[in-house]
Amino acid sequence: MSFEDKADLSVNVNNDSNQIICACANLKLSDFEKTLGRMKTQSFSALLRETSAGSTCTACLLDLEYFFVEAKSRNPKHFNSDDKTNNLKQLGVIPTKQHIYKILDSITPPIAWAPTNFIPIIKGDNIETWLTITNHDLLFRERKSAPITSSIEIRATDGSFLFKDKIKIDLGEELKLRLDTYLKLESQPLVVGAAYINTYAKFPAMRGTIRPQFEILAEAGACALHAQGDVGPGDTWFTIQNKPLDQRIFLILVNTFHKPQSAKISWPFELYNSSIKTKNVESLQISSRGTEIFEINCGDALTARLEDRPFSVKISTERSCRVYLLCGTPQLDRFSIDHR
Repeated sequence: MSFEDKADLSVNVNNDSNQIICACANLKLSDFEKTLGRMKTQSFSALLRETSAGSTCTACLLDLEYFFVEAKSRNPKHFNSDDKTNNLKQLGVIPTKQHIYKILDSITPPIAWAPTNFIPIIKGDNIETWLTITNHDLLFRERKSAPITSSIEIRATDGSFLFKDKIKIDLGEELKLRLDTYLKLESQPLVVGAAYINTYAKFPAMRGTIRPQFEILAEAGACALHAQGDVGPGDTWFTIQNKPLDQRIFLILVNTFHKPQSAKISWPFELYNSSIKTKNVESLQISSRGTEIFEINCGDALTARLEDRPFSVKISTERSCRVYLLCGTPQLDRFSIDHR
């Protein structure tokens, strides 16, 4: 019997099967169920690769994990059957250890863990970085949220440990933690680090509002952004306006890999036909789990030729890395931040 034909395998009988559960991949709940049943997979990552869900903005990941675990818990035998199409059977003889794993999985199906979220920490004169995690239900009436535990790890520019703790957040509670106090302002104008955050629920439930958020507070204003997972090696692009008298542009690179890596920053790439051929290329060396900040400066001659037109910047990394664009006033008393 196929997965979609079994009523008791429905992820949530109260949900509309046409409900979009990943807007970026335009993935419906019904298609998610069919793919999961066809694959009979024990791997959440394999399911994400098959559906292309959860890989763009990552906002739906925890909800996808809930649907994944809920479906498997309703009928664990479906994922541990002796069917000849089972992936383990195709490999031939199954080792004793794999038999033990199969027995354990049939009793307690695997629970998916949320991937690590990363937050840049910015420290400067009268500049603060705050972490906020709230645990509210929002509009989820039939499926409530669960108590959560957040593991928070703070690392310096060179990747060294500064702080680590596990904090429980019950339903209706909020966590607010100032992060920049753990960094030392040894250079001007800004010092950076990073926070690594893992959040998991006490039992399968809807995500609610638990995605970490961070704020950058300065004298003349504040900005905020939600936390992100890392991305693989390759190119990251930003388009910015050439207004050096009004703003300063910084790139913040968080090396999420356990080994050092180099990054190459190239600019300007123009969005229009022009005779400008000059390209600035800078290389950065980033420590294992380290964070670097780099200011984009076109110089007087190139700025005059660009005038106030927009241009693009390319950041090429050789390992997993999260890149942020930080825009500040010339006095660094107000910021905005974005990511790709």
